[in-house]
Amino acid sequence: MDDEFQSNVVRSEFPLNKRNLSWIDLVLVLGGVIGIYVFLAFGTLWLMELWPHERALMYLNAFMTQLSFALLIWLLKRIRHWEWQDFGWKGVPIRKFFLNVLGLYCLSWVINIGYAIVLYNNGLTPPDTDVYSKLLGQATWYTLVLNLLLAGVLAPFVEETLFRGLIFGSLKAYFGKWTAATVSAVIFSALHFQAYGFLPRFVLGIILVYLFDKYKSLYPSVGLHALNNIVATTIAAKLL
Repeated sequence: MDDEFQSNVVRSEFPLNKRNLSWIDLVLVLGGVIGIYVFLAFGTLWLMELWPHERALMYLNAFMTQLSFALLIWLLKRIRHWEWQDFGWKGVPIRKFFLNVLGLYCLSWVINIGYAIVLYNNGLTPPDTDVYSKLLGQATWYTLVLNLLLAGVLAPFVEETLFRGLIFGSLKAYFGKWTAATVSAVIFSALHFQAYGFLPRFVLGIILVYLFDKYKSLYPSVGLHALNNIVATTIAAKLL
């Protein structure tokens, strides 16, 4: 009875860290993430030879990537018998994090603008072959809807659950907060496969980890992630 009572007390005090991935599980998850990217990349190239509609296939690849990540998360939840709270989906009042999210978003924009100025002064611009430029640029009304759904809804919810709730949350148990934050942000940025935007996306990853760790909830980091992507999408569509 005492052991059961003590266990319940620990769960109530530390609901976010009730469970973490073992090393084997963590390696399997990272391998699954990389495998999804590789499989879909080669699959897209193969389909492009049969059906040369590049932009449509890029959308298919992007949506399939997010849905595959969601399936990976769901499978882990079922196999390990986790609750959504174990991933970091814990309620927190919006008023507690709203201003902090806005302030950190403005900080990320200052960093992005400074980074872009440095690159521009050194003669560096995004390549014409950049996937994000192709998807977000030259938007019509229906591609804008697809971009907002993909970048503003799917990506924030799925990627925050995966990179902050699952990967950072588990790495933190082995390495501590800031090493785990750095490693998870590197993975988050690197897996976007965009060398030009690696640094600002890495900084964004650190900020998202900070929000997740500060509020012990994914909702603030999802809010910032969604805000960042929605504004970037509307700017690329020349609506702002």
